[in-house]
Amino acid sequence: MAYVTMRIRRPLCLFAAFALLGAAGLAAQSGPAYPEAQLPELSRLLEMARENAPSLVAQSIAKEESDARLDAAKAAYYPRFDLYSTIGVRQTQYSSSAAEDDTSAGANFNAVIRRPLYHWGAIEARIKQARLDQTNEDLQRVLVLRQIKRGLRANYLNLLVNQASLAQLRLRRESASAQLSRLGSDQQAGLVSSLEATQLNLNQEQTLIDIDAVEADQRRILAAYQREVGWNEPLALDQPVPAPDLAALNAWLERTRSAGLGEWLSDHAEVQRRRNLLEREKAELVWIKSRQRPLLNAAASATRDQRSVQGDNNADALTFFAGVEVSWNVFDGFETSARTREASARLRRMERQLEAYRAELSAQAYAVLDQIGFQVRQLQLNEKRAQATTEGLRSAERDAAEGRLSAQALRERQLSAQETSLNVLRARVTLLLALNDYLDLTLPAAVELAPGA
Repeated sequence: MAYVTMRIRRPLCLFAAFALLGAAGLAAQSGPAYPEAQLPELSRLLEMARENAPSLVAQSIAKEESDARLDAAKAAYYPRFDLYSTIGVRQTQYSSSAAEDDTSAGANFNAVIRRPLYHWGAIEARIKQARLDQTNEDLQRVLVLRQIKRGLRANYLNLLVNQASLAQLRLRRESASAQLSRLGSDQQAGLVSSLEATQLNLNQEQTLIDIDAVEADQRRILAAYQREVGWNEPLALDQPVPAPDLAALNAWLERTRSAGLGEWLSDHAEVQRRRNLLEREKAELVWIKSRQRPLLNAAASATRDQRSVQGDNNADALTFFAGVEVSWNVFDGFETSARTREASARLRRMERQLEAYRAELSAQAYAVLDQIGFQVRQLQLNEKRAQATTEGLRSAERDAAEGRLSAQALRERQLSAQETSLNVLRARVTLLLALNDYLDLTLPAAVELAPGA
């Protein structure tokens, strides 16, 4: 298999290894950190995701689209050159008997150069919209990247827990196998009833299913890493689940609740993106209103055609023009006023939605803080249970060494100790993911947008 499995016989070693990371955890920090700060292999996975994740590649293409839209909006400042030409037969009929009808074949050409002079801010509004779209694609990338990283972190932490879980399940399988090997003789001696024998077989079957399920989950995660990140080498998984400093976390929770949660809202990527959409709608209003105002362009043209002049029919004529061109949509059936009302209503709706979204974000942050507090307490309780179970295992190992405890009874104590240690690991993963959610909510988008971040 492509992953490394640790066979842990002594839960004491498992629990002690995790406890060693406590001092190196969050104690030296003013606040929580992402788990990759202590998991170098996970950090490399996240860096690969930045380059290879399909959704990020698609987002990069969307950014290219926004760059092209900005260039297209800026193009309105440049002179526009149009060329018209007609080739064919022309017939001119006169109602006066003094003029003779004429028919001719020829070619007419008309070349026009225009450049906007004053469009009431419409061009600037289009450029502003394109710039906002460009910025929003960057902000969308932040949101997509954080979602990808969250999934990678959760899967990696699950891989670490699964390793310990497999060790516990295999010990349980060995314990059940030892009991099953004595089942026949125990039944004959009347030590085990038929119901107990059936239950023992069912438990062993369940253990085999659980092992297969955990191994399948390992394969699923590794396949996802290969598909989504391009990770093709075996994972070392040589670091335990980071153990946060719970005392430091409690102090941080107290400081955070006391300071309030409003400062980060304006820097949240989605808040910024929605605010940009508001500005985009305001620019749309400028563009709409300009449609019913006189638009001034500098224009120059050259026209070649055939004309009938005194003494000569179908004489070639070349006409030059340079000056100011004015176009004015005086009445458009109330279309512009309707579009103005529509954009204004949309702007008011988006303002209300942004206000509600900010309130929802703040409520989510408080809810996540509460969950972090609960998970800290749960982890503290699980660690106390694991410590008590480990101390009981030490006593059982001494009894087994002196012959006062059977090998089967010792395995049962080991299973119990490993289960409590697994509960510690699961509680740590839950806490780390809750911290991840809080950081994703509150870290400024500029952290992800910074070069090299």
